[in-house]
Amino acid sequence: MRTSKLLLAENVSKSYGDLLVLSDVNIDVGRAEIHSLLGSNGAGKTTFIKILATILEKDSGTVQIDGIDVEEFENDIRQIIGYVGQDTERSAYARLTVRENLLFFAKTRGIDQTDANERIAALSEIFGLENKVDSQFGHLSGGQKQSAVIIRALLHDPLLLFLDEPTKGLDPLAARKIRGHLKDYVSKKGRSIFLTSHILSEVEYLSDRVSLLYDGVIGITGKPEKLVKSIGFPEMVCLRKRSLEPSVIRTILAKEHVLHSIELDDHWIGFGIDDTYTGMESILDVLKATGTKSEIQHRHVSLEDAFIHYFGYTGEGFAAREVV
Repeated sequence: MRTSKLLLAENVSKSYGDLLVLSDVNIDVGRAEIHSLLGSNGAGKTTFIKILATILEKDSGTVQIDGIDVEEFENDIRQIIGYVGQDTERSAYARLTVRENLLFFAKTRGIDQTDANERIAALSEIFGLENKVDSQFGHLSGGQKQSAVIIRALLHDPLLLFLDEPTKGLDPLAARKIRGHLKDYVSKKGRSIFLTSHILSEVEYLSDRVSLLYDGVIGITGKPEKLVKSIGFPEMVCLRKRSLEPSVIRTILAKEHVLHSIELDDHWIGFGIDDTYTGMESILDVLKATGTKSEIQHRHVSLEDAFIHYFGYTGEGFAAREVV
């Protein structure tokens, strides 16, 4: 039965021996939606996306795509989904040309050669690969190989496209082209995408919703702008940690217009402020009064800051909830 949710995963769990990788994960992807999954290395993102794409078997739970049970009708599911993983080198035959690879995969999808060549020409132009389509796959650059693999996943016009780090290895211009096409693919064709990426600016640009996965559990889901807003402050002043005594940090945090602090990495600490002028002035007053000299950066809060806020620089977890 057709529902508003193209993908619905409920209570999905997966272990490798004694190692629990996914624990009762629940997620959904709407029709004509881009939904991104974020998490630190080892959080279980790739395992989860492979389960959804019928590449790995889950231990428990249910997954439905377009109302069809993934486990019971996996061959039917494979006709309506596309998948791009991180194993780009093994996703095509190195000694065949890009065209030969794509024609082969098109045939396995039941696409006749005339239609396949038309689709290959159109997609190759979009992805800037038209001059390499008759080159051997093995002779391409890393970014060109990735573009070819994404074209392969799009050839049969899937209802749902799974992308695991889709723009890795691409130069900024190529990555921008791909992001633009993916947005068009969803908005103009009504298709859906479920993706993982470590490029937070990419996720923020592409996504309708974002879920955060920590230690095999999805804790927070929401629109990117809602996730950013939920951390409680719109702007941040960043200072070099090596320049700051603990007493200076405490004094800054005691100021009225300084709302929170985030350990951004080994070198920087961010202070959330509620207003550019009063917040910045408060922090500068403390630095001046204590004779502290530090590099200073000011910026608006991003999805990356929200990610760090919820996960914590030390890798601590977060409370499960939906941000609306």
